[in-house]
Amino acid sequence: MDELLLRRAQSGDPGAFEQLMTPLENRIWRVCWHYTGNRETAEDCAQEAMLRIWRGLNSFRGDCAFETWVSRIAANCCLDELRRRKRDQSVSIEPLREAGFDPPDPKPGTAEQAEAADERQRLRECITRLPEEQREALVLTQLEGVAYEEAAEQLGISQGTLKSRINRAKQRLRDLLSGERELSGPENVHTDEGRQGRRGQP
Repeated sequence: MDELLLRRAQSGDPGAFEQLMTPLENRIWRVCWHYTGNRETAEDCAQEAMLRIWRGLNSFRGDCAFETWVSRIAANCCLDELRRRKRDQSVSIEPLREAGFDPPDPKPGTAEQAEAADERQRLRECITRLPEEQREALVLTQLEGVAYEEAAEQLGISQGTLKSRINRAKQRLRDLLSGERELSGPENVHTDEGRQGRRGQP
């Protein structure tokens, strides 16, 4: 991060703020997409995050990395929005393939394609039904790929607490998916533990 740009932005220079934030726009978008899974909602949350960052820039004191601070604001925007929109919520689950939650990936035009889409939708819906603290831990580490140390810092908890929330989130997903299976028939979602994130493994 360019400290001079930060100081200029904090003094109210919109041009400096734009330069400061341009490299972080994709990061903000990814956070918002992973939390919401809906393009329109993610765009709204990303815009709101940029506004909050601009308005609160002077509150950044360097206690954590600027990127961490920015990501936390984006996550909070999404959580606020998800509290308001309790219906039609979904979360992108593609990165969860690496964590062991792996719907089949059939060839286009097959009957399995529609079934796989249904399974992905079930998984998205189950993720949105997780308790907030569990969903937050899961999204940060399993979807966004944030290192455990950084994720714990963002959430203001210990790494042990973070790991516990992730484990509970995975178990809760299994329970929810099991319930969906009973209601909807055979399920092809595999739920081995897999690795616990692309970075920052314990």
